[in-house]
Amino acid sequence: MKSDKILEKARGFDVWLTVGRTNLKVHRTLNLALGELGLSLAQHEILLAIRQTSGLTQKQLSEKLLVVKSNVSALIKKLEGRGLVLREPDPSDTRNRLLSLTKAGRDLVQESLARQNEIIDAMASVMSDEELVKTGEVMRRVSEAIDQLQQE
Repeated sequence: MKSDKILEKARGFDVWLTVGRTNLKVHRTLNLALGELGLSLAQHEILLAIRQTSGLTQKQLSEKLLVVKSNVSALIKKLEGRGLVLREPDPSDTRNRLLSLTKAGRDLVQESLARQNEIIDAMASVMSDEELVKTGEVMRRVSEAIDQLQQE
């Protein structure tokens, strides 16, 4: 049976669609740039997080990145195999392993961060400083609204 009713778009649908498509484009562009360095976006984010806070445990890293621990564990194993990450026993709790970057890891994350910054610069180049601040404020409120949905 054919329905003659046309579904109404939710208020903000077109903006939601634009944000979603832009996010996909950013991820695709970043994945291509990072792929040239032999990294996935997830590996890049792990390297950045360890660079920012050396000595994290895998559990802390998974919480920071909002990723399940088993995924982080598999990625860390690959990065360790490439000589980019070290896992060393935690002197205060030998069940934990503390994560740090090797020299090769620090060098690679510096290059991957430069690639990420090129993409961010391209995005920011089309906005004034005021628009950047306003966009950040709006996206924080949107993020909080989504957090509220998850708590309900």
